Amino acid sequence: MQVLGGSDTFEFRSPRGMKAAHSRLRTFAGIAVRHLQHFNHPGRAWHDLSGPQDTLTVVLAEIGGRCEARTNLHRPAALERQRPNHISFVPAEMRVWGYTDNMESVRELRLSFDRKSLGDWFGSDLDPGKARILELMFHDQRVVECARLLAAECDASDPSTGLYGEGLTIALLSACFQGRPQKEKSGLSVSQLRLVLDFIHEHLDLSVSVFQLARLVDLSSSQFARMFKASTGVSPHRYQLNTRIGKAQELLLMKGESLSMVAVATGFADQSHFTRTFKRVTGATPHEWHQNRTRKRS
Repeated sequence: MQVLGGSDTFEFRSPRGMKAAHSRLRTFAGIAVRHLQHFNHPGRAWHDLSGPQDTLTVVLAEIGGRCEARTNLHRPAALERQRPNHISFVPAEMRVWGYTDNMESVRELRLSFDRKSLGDWFGSDLDPGKARILELMFHDQRVVECARLLAAECDASDPSTGLYGEGLTIALLSACFQGRPQKEKSGLSVSQLRLVLDFIHEHLDLSVSVFQLARLVDLSSSQFARMFKASTGVSPHRYQLNTRIGKAQELLLMKGESLSMVAVATGFADQSHFTRTFKRVTGATPHEWHQNRTRKRS
């Protein structure tokens, strides 16, 4: 069964008893993140959870019962695993069934990725055993909270910068696949921090990824994110957002700078996205902030 969702085309493998579905896709550093909801006919329904890439699925909502991940359609999951918001990791091309019985619908976040990309993201932090072994219907509240935020990003009409989605993706995958982190310095060195900050300031109008920033200082994405926050007190996404708003405030105080120009110069999708984000961060619209600031200066 093929699912259409905007520009995304997704196809369930070997579906049975499924009535309809819709999907929203975002991609963060090569990892496909889909917010899926599928609806079933009365009775038993199933589909193959596997794909050409490794698949991680987080169940966010079940209406009318409980869904299960099964290696055998006729063998129910253990009772202790039949709890809400379960998570399953299915290695590429390993057949596992997503199974329901008289359920109305299931809503989930599904991530698809090549195993190599986990090494790029986590480096020596990766537990290679966890990244190879099938694990069905496990539970981790940190993963679920990240999945809920990523699902909202998939649905957003004006999504946040790529750094935000990548940060959530790192946190989610880290909870599933990271081993015990190696001991490291609490933060970036002075030269590393300066290199990264200069890059962010010079590319405020572009979508910069955590992976790009990590590559600048020869760290994995997860190591970089931890060390950057230790050095600055905020995540890379928050630092970039604060810097963009600060630059926007400078431009607003310059005569003749339109809101649309300021939005483009500071990397926002459009004037509307810029205005909403500016108000969320500062508590005032750009126009209100400008009026208040110029009144204080006069």
